[in-house]
This record gives sequence, structure tokens and C-alpha cells, in this order.
Amino acid sequence: MIPQGHFESLHRMVFAQPGRAIYAVMDGAMIDGLPGRLAQAAPESACLFEGSLDPMLSAAAPWLVRLAPGSAATRMALHEGWNGHWGIVLATAADQDLRSVRAHLRRVLRVRAADGKAMLFRFYDPRAFRTVIPTFDPPTRREFFGPIQGAWVEARAPDAALYFARDGKADPQALPLASVA
Repeated sequence: MIPQGHFESLHRMVFAQPGRAIYAVMDGAMIDGLPGRLAQAAPESACLFEGSLDPMLSAAAPWLVRLAPGSAATRMALHEGWNGHWGIVLATAADQDLRSVRAHLRRVLRVRAADGKAMLFRFYDPRAFRTVIPTFDPPTRREFFGPIQGAWVEARAPDAALYFARDGKADPQALPLASVA
């Protein structure tokens, strides 16, 4: 959980631009009881894994959640989970619904290792995101982001956020989470 002032600063950053849809990808492996919590707090959410899942797999799976200013889901993602490696926050054009964003993210969940084997890319873990995404060349970056315009990710420092733009520089923009007076 981050201090209230940092939460307010992060909330303002995330929702600063009108005309965007905001989503979080939350990591069930890091959040106890995520499916149940989302059933209560986030009516607009969907598991990124497909099909009928074993309850243990469903509980550990990544979930896509639509965020709205001041909502319970937003408070959970930006206040309770920030700096706890709970997930990442994404911005898309307003016309990108949950279904289309989920379809894109499902395509980037699997990657090929050097030996050709398929493996899960845990891009929704902020530590993996901030390590791997800066290594992408511009075409790979645009392909990975697809309809996503940008992503906010925890910084290593607890009083900052990183913003990765789809069409921006390889290195993220560091944004201080200044406390509100």
C-alpha cells in the first residue's frame, strides 16, 4: 500500500487525459483471492487465461480490469497494490473495450525462448515489464503494445512511477509521486 498522497498523485496521472480507457492487468499470483475480490470490486474484468480453469490456476492467473476514477477497482490497483508488484496500468483509446484489449494481451502472453519452446511472458509483473520492454526495438515495441498507448509501472523507488509510451523512447519516463499538500 502506498501513502495516500502518493495514491492521489498517481490517480491524477493515470486519469489526467480524457478520452482514454484505463485498464489494470492484475497478477493473481501476487494477490490473495483475486477472482473473488474482483467479483466484488470490478464488474468489468476478465481472466487473461482462456476456458474453464482449475480454481487454483484461476486464482493465480492475470486478470484484466477496467478502471474508473475513484472506483473500488482503481483503489485496489493504485493504492493497495502499488509497490506490491500487483500489476501494471494501461491506457488505450476510449473506443478500446475490455474484450479487444484482452484479445490483444492474450496474444502477447506467450513468447518463444531461444530454444524455440513457448513460455509464459509475465509482462504484467512490473519487475519483468520494466526490465524487458526497454530492450525492444521500435517495431517490436509497437507490436507488443498494439492498441495500448502507454503503461504505468512501479519504479524501483517507492515514490515514483514509470510511464512507457508505445511510440516513445525505449527508456520510460520517471514520474515522481509527490504527496499532495
